[in-house]
Amino acid sequence: MRFASVEHPQTNGQAESANKVILNGLRKNLDEAKGLWAEELPDILWAYNTTVQTSIGETPYRLTYGTYAMLPVEVENQSRRVSRFNETENGENLIANLMKLREEQREAHLRNEAGKGRIAQKYTTKVVPRTM
Repeated sequence: MRFASVEHPQTNGQAESANKVILNGLRKNLDEAKGLWAEELPDILWAYNTTVQTSIGETPYRLTYGTYAMLPVEVENQSRRVSRFNETENGENLIANLMKLREEQREAHLRNEAGKGRIAQKYTTKVVPRTM
C-alpha cells in the first residue's frame, strides 16, 4: 500500500480523488464568498466522511470508528435512534463493532482492489498493442 506525503499528495490516487471531491464541494458551497472556505470545510468533510463511497461500499466514518455516524438532524429531531438510545446496550454494541472493524476494513480494501482490477481489465481489453 502506498501512502501520500504532505508534499506530494499526487503519489496517492485515492488522496487526490478525495481532495478533488472536497474542493468541488467547497466550490459549490462558496460561490462568491471565497474567503469563507474555513467555515465551510467542517461541513464538507462531514458530508464526505458520512457518504457511502462506491469503491469501498462503506462510509469512511464507519471504517474508522466502527459505527455509523449520527447526523445532527437526527439528534435535533429526536429520531428513532435517539429515542431508543440505551447507554449500556450502546457501549456493548460499540465494543462488538470495534472487534469486527478490522475484518470490515479488510473486506472494504478487497472490494476496492477488485474494483481497480475490473477497471484495469476493461482498460486492457480496449488497448491496441503497437509494434515498434
